Amino acid sequence: MDLSRILAAWCADDRKVFPDSAMSRAEAAIADVVGCLLGGRHDPAVVGAGKIVQGDGPSGSASAVTHTWPVTAPWAALINGCAAHALDFDDNFFPPVTHASAVLVPALFALAEEIDTSTHAIVKAYIAGLEVESQIGKLVNPSHYESGWHATSTIGTIGAAAACAVLMQLDEEGVLHAISIGSSLASGSKRQFGSMVKPMHAGFAAMHGVLAAKLAASGISGVENTLQGKWSFEELYAGGNNFGTFTPSLFPDSPLAIDEYGLVAKLYPSCMSSHLGIDAMLVLSSLRPIDLTQISSIDLHLPEFMIANLRYQEPANAMEARFSMNYCAAVALVHGIPRISHFDEAALADPQVARLLPLVHMHVRETLPETATLPWGGDCLASISFLDGSVMEHRAIYPKGCQQNPLTPTQQRDKFIDCANTKVRGMNPAALFEKLINFARLDSLREVTVAMRA
Repeated sequence: MDLSRILAAWCADDRKVFPDSAMSRAEAAIADVVGCLLGGRHDPAVVGAGKIVQGDGPSGSASAVTHTWPVTAPWAALINGCAAHALDFDDNFFPPVTHASAVLVPALFALAEEIDTSTHAIVKAYIAGLEVESQIGKLVNPSHYESGWHATSTIGTIGAAAACAVLMQLDEEGVLHAISIGSSLASGSKRQFGSMVKPMHAGFAAMHGVLAAKLAASGISGVENTLQGKWSFEELYAGGNNFGTFTPSLFPDSPLAIDEYGLVAKLYPSCMSSHLGIDAMLVLSSLRPIDLTQISSIDLHLPEFMIANLRYQEPANAMEARFSMNYCAAVALVHGIPRISHFDEAALADPQVARLLPLVHMHVRETLPETATLPWGGDCLASISFLDGSVMEHRAIYPKGCQQNPLTPTQQRDKFIDCANTKVRGMNPAALFEKLINFARLDSLREVTVAMRA
């Protein structure tokens, strides 16, 4: 069968019982991205998106971080998706190379408030959406991502459409057409990295996921096999010509993607491509005190696609700084772990950081056989050279936040509180975090969403 049909049948099969490991990982991811969402609520892109929804009172039943009153589900998904991705602090998911949670959670929350479903159902739909994204990622990557598509807004749209269809309990045909509609809404280029549109990509994908599922539920149908074949997602978005050769292995015959790959929860609010470099700088800084005035060169050898993502050598604003290896490496050496406060306009003027920017050099690193299968695409060999001729070197392989190098429970909680501090309505951030890490057992989603409103 075609991949679209296989995924639709799997999603619509409500007999599946997901393991506790998957449910717990999903709850942790939901908690993490809600923190990011709250942290990004005042970002200019989010404020701008919120201006779309006019009026003085309720127009729907979904919560948006820009409004005190509920709005319609697609608008809430758009605004909250943008907020979740605004700080670039939200998780990464491989193999689709998406910011999966920043799309899935805002879409599912908005739709769930509208149809009044349980938090347990949201978690199951979230896991299903991840699985769909994973299988499509295996179909089209690495060529899809490397050719310039922002997979968060392409693959993410289709994954969100499937997840929302699951939440609405659509049958196989309904999920199939949600996937079909979602594939026609999938778009977004990495050319937007460093701009206000980049976080909007997560919002677009969340909104389009809601729309695709609702349209499918209303009887709108599309071509069934949109993922493979002539003029398919595979051919148009990845140059694929091996039509019909990919066959997924799905749970319960194989592990769920959330268990097999996990999600990389970020400790640093910057592009994921910068994280191995930051990890290396932090390790080198921990080995001995470094006199920053004696550094002659900072060299980072990274996979080519990471270098392409980190194209701002002298960032002009906070958004560009999140896509600057020069800035991220300098901040790590000067201040230690990069925090949200390091990515504002005042921090960019730090003279110690500015002095180090031109000393940072990136070099294309050939993928080694032992790193070729790493989900994030390779490792980082970093060195710091000094005026006296000495050199410090470290090789970073597993980015902080991945399954092999996870955040500690304390780091997860501290990150959430750092993001959500002063931004939670009517509730202590720590209390909200406790609710979220037990999300599937809450009596109502509104225990969380009312705290997200403006």
